[in-house]
Amino acid sequence: MTRYDIVVYGATGFTGIVIVRMLATEPLFKGQSIAVAGRSEKKLRTVLEQIANETGYSEVYKYPIIVADNENDESLEKMAKQAKVIMNAVGPYTLYGEAVVRAAVNNGASHVDLSAELSFLEGMEKTYGKQARENGSYIVGACGLASIPADLGVEYLKQNFDGTLDYVETCFRLNRGPSGYSFNTATCESVLLGTKSMSEGGEGALHRSLMPKPVPVSKFRPSFRFPLSKMSNNTIDAWTMPFLGTDQPTVERSQYYDYHENGKRPVQIYPYFTIGSFLNSIALGLWVAVFGLFALFGPTRRFVAGHAEELSFGMFKFNHRPSIHPHFPEIRNRLSTISSSELDGERENRLMINQQRRRAYLFVWKASVLCHGPDPGYTGATACLCASALALLDDREKLPKDGGVFTTATAFRNTLHEEDGSDIRFAPV
Repeated sequence: MTRYDIVVYGATGFTGIVIVRMLATEPLFKGQSIAVAGRSEKKLRTVLEQIANETGYSEVYKYPIIVADNENDESLEKMAKQAKVIMNAVGPYTLYGEAVVRAAVNNGASHVDLSAELSFLEGMEKTYGKQARENGSYIVGACGLASIPADLGVEYLKQNFDGTLDYVETCFRLNRGPSGYSFNTATCESVLLGTKSMSEGGEGALHRSLMPKPVPVSKFRPSFRFPLSKMSNNTIDAWTMPFLGTDQPTVERSQYYDYHENGKRPVQIYPYFTIGSFLNSIALGLWVAVFGLFALFGPTRRFVAGHAEELSFGMFKFNHRPSIHPHFPEIRNRLSTISSSELDGERENRLMINQQRRRAYLFVWKASVLCHGPDPGYTGATACLCASALALLDDREKLPKDGGVFTTATAFRNTLHEEDGSDIRFAPV
């Protein structure tokens, strides 16, 4: 059976529409065979017609349609047999992701997603890592905001730092812009489920089981920080809080692999985020605490999911749909992204690095790198996902020799490039 280069699963959803739009309008995907998949052929046809009409790319309407449903394993197997790379946009992945990964691995297809749910990401490696290696499938999770900026940012620093890098502090900042910024409520559901799984305590044991061999740990650490502390340097001056997302465990897995497979010294990561002022930070901390408490219990979790827009003060919105914009800058070097001028959100992921080593005296080198880009939730994240799929198709000789379940840095460290003028980029400060 002939395989399409890319199959977008969940093409009628919020993120799926953005993915199909990018694939259709980006020059680097010209010549790639693209199909869309989902539960309803009628809805898929409507989305393709909408994108074709609003972008002017009439060939989008001709994309083949595959009917596939998470409730029907046979349909997922059929979809996977027709795909080289599945771009999975159906979340929450904790609920719906494993069936798609299983179908991909069973049928030798590769798979990329936007998951930020740690239990799903590490569970897939634990369950399907060996089979994926045997079947030559590349399963790469967290190919968006979580955790490409942090994971590949650390890798960028290792490759471009003069000496041995010991640790990295990262600080994520979202610039809301004059129109504010919001996420679709489906993202809220994923966050709720991810918070719940983190609270159950099993993730620590799962995380450790994926890294059974010892790794050297540097004795050097950043200065102690309180849970709410001021970070000041040449790139940022703001109050920060620890970022309790997937960045740290994802980078740890990447560094573990790089040490045991490539002999490279592992780097420690300390992630933070900021929204600016002291009072805003206090307010956000209180909101996160209440949100986290409500995520622990089924009734309160459903209540939050059902009233996400009101309880988040507009950060999550129901029926938040992407606009169709006909033109985007070209994706470059597998790691650049696409920016839409209509979107005011902007992401800045700032990486502060201290590298220390001992000779006759103790010398300390410091460097800063800025990862700067557009809307992190959808435009930037989706572009990173598209770039990941393109790397799997075009850069196979630069990927790990065998298939497997990988982090982004493990899969794509040899495809990492820097090019001035791209919309998401790593650059020294």
